[in-house]
Amino acid sequence: MLFKVFLRNCSIVYYQRQQSVSRLWKCGLAVVGTGIALINEDLSAHMASSINIDKFMAAPVTPIEELERNGNDMKTKMELMVMRVQAEVCKALEQEESPSKKFTVDKWQRKEGGGGVTCVLQEGQIFEKAGVNVSVVHGNLPPSAAGMMRARGKNLKSEKLPFFAAGISSVIHPKNPHVPTMHFNYRYFEVQDGDQVHWWFGGGTDLTPYYLDKDDAIHFHKTLKQACDKHDKTYYANFKKWCDDYFNITHRGERRGIGGIFFDDIETPSQEGVFKFVTTCADSVIPAYLPLGNNLPHSKPI
Repeated sequence: MLFKVFLRNCSIVYYQRQQSVSRLWKCGLAVVGTGIALINEDLSAHMASSINIDKFMAAPVTPIEELERNGNDMKTKMELMVMRVQAEVCKALEQEESPSKKFTVDKWQRKEGGGGVTCVLQEGQIFEKAGVNVSVVHGNLPPSAAGMMRARGKNLKSEKLPFFAAGISSVIHPKNPHVPTMHFNYRYFEVQDGDQVHWWFGGGTDLTPYYLDKDDAIHFHKTLKQACDKHDKTYYANFKKWCDDYFNITHRGERRGIGGIFFDDIETPSQEGVFKFVTTCADSVIPAYLPLGNNLPHSKPI
């Protein structure tokens, strides 16, 4: 997937260090009329913000002021969505873990533009390793990447092509081999081509069991189908086949795991319509995955 060219964390990178996220508050006293007002620049800006970042694992990559200024822009909507889903998935997994095990958070910057938030939990009682990562990056599209896009049917005419890409990517490995590994990622890509903006969405959720459990498989696919059916009754069948074919291992004559859904270059029915569909799919990750393994004897559910 071309998205991996630009997003460091579309493939999971597991960090061995923990970086805390802190804010420096600048406080001062000012006498206003007959009263005393406490001036706290960062806190005041945060309290006045319509974007609640307290529920995120870290502050968004894009400055809050810019996000608020461009609230109706799809770039803003996608960044806030993946930040929210990242936090909800991390907190849901932490609820299943030992209280002493939490995700480490590493907020990083990309010198060419943008950055991301990498969250990793490892060596827990339930999860051997889990990564839930967000990337929000921008810059100029390299010629090789532009060539690949043109080969996929993108009619890019300009030589200089500013791009924006935002996405969430995750791989979750439980310790219990009877509980499957899950992968999901959802992404948005935008390219400025002169006066024209090309955009598309992609993503998917898939499951890799080590020991097949029929009830788990039915639950997983049923949940994904329900998410797809909310938007288009044809989506599940089409995107399930796409996933099966995408994860086909030709030399072994088999597919990886039991599949799920996968799609790329989706541009219809509308930008807002596809965004709502992608959001529904991302929100289906927790209900599709967390119940798996609940029926195992003498084993805490994941």
